[in-house]
Amino acid sequence: MAKLDYSKIFIKEACPTSIGGQAVMEGVMMQGPERIALAMRLPSGELYLKTKLRPKDPEVMKVPVIRGVVAFARSLVNGMTTLMESADILEKYAPEEYAEEETRFEKWVNGKFGKRAAWNILMTLSLIFAIVISIALFVIFPTWVVNFLGKWVQSSLVLNLIEGVLRILIFIGYIILIRNMEEINTLFRYHGAEHKTIHCYENNLELTPENAQQFYTLHPRCGTSFLCFVLIISLLLFSFLGWPNLLLRILSRLLLIPVIAGLSYELLKWAGRSDSSIVKILSFPGLMLQKLTTAEPTNEQLEVGILSLKAVLVDKDMPVIEGFVDKDGKMIGDSFWKPGSEVMSRKVPDDEEEIKPADDESINEAIKFLDDLDENGYKKVETSTDTISLPQAIADHYQEEAKSSILQRRFTADIKTIENALNWGRAALSMVENGRNEARIILQYATGLTQSELITKSKELMDDDDFEEYEKRIQDRLTGTPLQYILGMQEFMGLPIRVNPSVLIPRLDTEVVVEEAIRIIREKGWNHPDVLDMCTGSGAIGVSIAYKVPEAIVTMTDVSEEALRTAAGNAALNKVNRQCVFLLGDMFGALPADRQYDMIISNPPYIETDVIDTLSIEVRDHEPKMALDGGKDGLDFYRIIAEDASSHLRSGGVLVLEIGAEQAGSVKRLLMKNKAWENIRKIQDLAGLDRAIIAERK
Repeated sequence: MAKLDYSKIFIKEACPTSIGGQAVMEGVMMQGPERIALAMRLPSGELYLKTKLRPKDPEVMKVPVIRGVVAFARSLVNGMTTLMESADILEKYAPEEYAEEETRFEKWVNGKFGKRAAWNILMTLSLIFAIVISIALFVIFPTWVVNFLGKWVQSSLVLNLIEGVLRILIFIGYIILIRNMEEINTLFRYHGAEHKTIHCYENNLELTPENAQQFYTLHPRCGTSFLCFVLIISLLLFSFLGWPNLLLRILSRLLLIPVIAGLSYELLKWAGRSDSSIVKILSFPGLMLQKLTTAEPTNEQLEVGILSLKAVLVDKDMPVIEGFVDKDGKMIGDSFWKPGSEVMSRKVPDDEEEIKPADDESINEAIKFLDDLDENGYKKVETSTDTISLPQAIADHYQEEAKSSILQRRFTADIKTIENALNWGRAALSMVENGRNEARIILQYATGLTQSELITKSKELMDDDDFEEYEKRIQDRLTGTPLQYILGMQEFMGLPIRVNPSVLIPRLDTEVVVEEAIRIIREKGWNHPDVLDMCTGSGAIGVSIAYKVPEAIVTMTDVSEEALRTAAGNAALNKVNRQCVFLLGDMFGALPADRQYDMIISNPPYIETDVIDTLSIEVRDHEPKMALDGGKDGLDFYRIIAEDASSHLRSGGVLVLEIGAEQAGSVKRLLMKNKAWENIRKIQDLAGLDRAIIAERK
């Protein structure tokens, strides 16, 4: 088996999304934050698209583990419903290939309850049947078979291990058995198309079959990996239950299914947003299993996946639709538009007058036509049969030929469309690490569009002001200006933090220090902790502590008036300014002589003076030197803190200092010279490097 290139699965430049999908019969279902889309290619080659609004998640979906149980139950119901819905569409539009004669039971149910109610009843029965068969095959059967080994094997741990391995083998054998069936193989190809399409979107590439083909059919957030996590976690969890009698074993396994599902869901979410070595190891079995449940799709199958994905990226105010479409999602033929709760339907008459390519006059009329729509998107349109009220999307259909002339004139390579602007920005930043993502982020900033809107509005012209703003900021990035200064914002501890050239850009490594400080505060049980954030800069540390510990009072000090003003703005932005005090001054000179705190936390300048000129251009030429320069050996500010901090800490108070990766020993020795300190220790960041020194006041 070929070795996996993990860099093409856990892609560092990818932006994980909440979009997920499912392969169905001859198609793909995609689920976005606000809507669900089912796209299919019928045997005739026609594309069929059906969208609907996604119901809001219940509040319980915010509770870890519990949300996994709810998601598991919903996925069972929604998955079966969507699969049967695709079968229903095929039966309706390709009856010669997919329609089956009704059984006597189906005829009885249809006659007794009506077709719609009958469909719901049959779907429910099918779901119940599938659950019962799954429980029998993957839960009851393995523990029943292994029960016979109890005569020869005494160890409950070994028996549980054998049962778990048998369950996994049955599952793998089942997949191998069905994957060679023609319909299942097609389903697995659409499964691969779903994964490739999502990879393409998360890597900010134009959604085309050619771009999507470059990715693996494997994805870390796949439902197959979820099932693999379920099997592995059940193996581990059941091992702690011993080996009671058969009935108790079956009951325990059934009762623990929700717990296993919840834990597996959390593990899957973690795997989807992390590329750590641990995640890669845990994901390996699931990825191997995906090699069985996915297959390489054709370009036509990828077109279906892309159509489904694009359909969930539209503006939230767009109507839901159902009917035949082209590959760009434009309605054709016998179609339905559903703005709100109304259903507008209309079949284009065969004898309707053909619309010819437009000249200049008709182009102007077409533009006026689109501008004259009322506030609800409706317009009176004269047809060969009647005068009917149509939503904007169908009005667009009537003017398709006229609009094509406009598109040919407007959307050429030298015109400032959103798509062309993005391509230009990516080319300009091609030599910048992560330049592709940064070009997109800068474009979003300049236009105010979301990532989804960049795709759905890619052919629209940019305002001149927006393009000039975008061009200027791309040029700034090429001169080395950090992206965070260009955007004026950096996320820290999940909070928005404004940044500018008067303050350092908060780093991810510092989050480890703040998390440790918050842990200590809670462990100490201080009712109203008094915290000093010295050398606060942007205020990221102090604001985060104030936000995460609402009962805390946080004092922030800095020698720079501009920095302190930025910190105060960030406190107001995150609505913690009532908990914060801002003092201007150099180190402890900003404090009253007798002022004491429960905790002092600081990320002081610690770069050696001679090293600063060797730093990257983004840091060396753009971040404030006074916030970087720690003196000849980088320890100037630690000497001041080691000497004076103890007089501003209460007994039992804690000192938390961020340090450079090679400074732990030096800073620890400085603190040990002052007999006021005890329990001195270091902590490491996510990369395993020394990141902070913690000390307690005697």
